[in-house]
Amino acid sequence: MTAALRIRNRDARRLFLSAQGLAATPTGTLDLEQIIHDLGFVQLDTIQVVARAHHHILWSRNQHYREPMLDRHMAERRRVFEHFTHDASVIPIEFYPMWRRQFKRLEATLRRRGWHVDDAGEASHEIVRKRIEIDGPLSTKAFSAAERRRKDMWSLPAHSGRSSTSGTPANYRPRIARISSSTTT
Repeated sequence: MTAALRIRNRDARRLFLSAQGLAATPTGTLDLEQIIHDLGFVQLDTIQVVARAHHHILWSRNQHYREPMLDRHMAERRRVFEHFTHDASVIPIEFYPMWRRQFKRLEATLRRRGWHVDDAGEASHEIVRKRIEIDGPLSTKAFSAAERRRKDMWSLPAHSGRSSTSGTPANYRPRIARISSSTTT
């Protein structure tokens, strides 16, 4: 029979904070790649009250981090890739080989469901390949988003500024009625 491991609360707190990259003072030289590697991934979060949540995660581990740094790191250094863990996440590139099996499973699932229907054909694929050969890596925004299919809510054009799940414009901000500070009786 093995004895139960006993650890004091203070030591457990230190261990937990250290494992999350929160034990050290969040200053010093910023190594964004190392922070992401140590965490395993950083979930990208579109919710923004003060700033998007993934910026809080990175800043809390080193306060020299600034919001534009992650996008630049992804575009220029290319030492991380974006994929879904359970939500969109930035993952260290050295983990990429371990994700290949997941990519194949997802591809098989999508093809089985018929969700991805390729109307573009090989000619369009060749145009995209040639463009990437000439210009290098590109985002989807670099290509025309002309739609030739039905215009119902679930088939909105790419980059239309509307949310494809809710039909609400992406830049929509609800108007809040101002309440007068004076009271009327």
